[in-house]
Amino acid sequence: MLRFENKLDRGFHQITVDIESDGERPAVKGDITVHEGLKIYEPLVQVSPITQTRPFYTHKAAVPASGSMMAGSQKIVLNRNDCVALIDEQKTHYPYFSFWKWATAAGYTNDGKLLAFNLCQNMIGDDEDYNENCFWMDGKIHYLKAARFDFGDVMQPWKMKTSDGKLALSFIPKGERAQKTNIAGGLILSDFHQPFGLYSGRFTENESGNHPIQNFFGLAEHHITRY
Repeated sequence: MLRFENKLDRGFHQITVDIESDGERPAVKGDITVHEGLKIYEPLVQVSPITQTRPFYTHKAAVPASGSMMAGSQKIVLNRNDCVALIDEQKTHYPYFSFWKWATAAGYTNDGKLLAFNLCQNMIGDDEDYNENCFWMDGKIHYLKAARFDFGDVMQPWKMKTSDGKLALSFIPKGERAQKTNIAGGLILSDFHQPFGLYSGRFTENESGNHPIQNFFGLAEHHITRY
C-alpha cells in the first residue's frame, strides 16, 4: 500500500508505505514527510505548447524530506538537513510520436545550501523560452534557456548544458531502470531508459559567481514513444 496525502496549504505532503514481503524481497514500511513550504521553496509551475493545440503542464520542486523506513530489519532514517525530495508532476496529451531527454539531481553544499536542477529536451520546438529548465539554490528558482544532451550508450558518461551557459554538467551512470515495448512492428512503441548516478559540474549565477556541483545523486531519462 502506498498513500499520498497532499497538504500543500499546510506546507507538506505525507507518504505512507506498507508493502508486505513477497518471499523474495523484504517488507517495506515507513512514513516520509515532504516539506514543500511555498514561502521558502519556489516551485517550477509552467505551461508550454507541446504542439500548437496541446499544452504541457508541469509542477516541480526540490525540497527537504524527513521520516524513517524499515526494509526488512534495516532501518533507514531520513534527516531533513541532508535528504531531498524531487517533486515532479506533469499533465499533457502527448502526440503519437514523442521523446524526451531529462536530468535532475539535488544535494547540499558544505555550508548547508540546498542545490538542485531540472533539465529537459523534448518535442517542443521553441525551447529557448518554452521549457522546464531551472536551477534551485536554497529554495530560490533560477530559470534557464534550452538544454542540450550529449551521450551515446546511456550507461556511458553523459554531458549536458544550457544554451545560456549557466549550467554545465557531466553524469556518470551507476545503474539503470529500463523497459522496452514493441507491438505490431513498432506501431506501439516505448523504449525507456532511466539511469541513475552522479552529477558534477557548475552553475553560474550572475550575482554570486560559480557554484560547484560535486557528486550529486540523481536520475536521467531517454525515452522514445509511439502510442
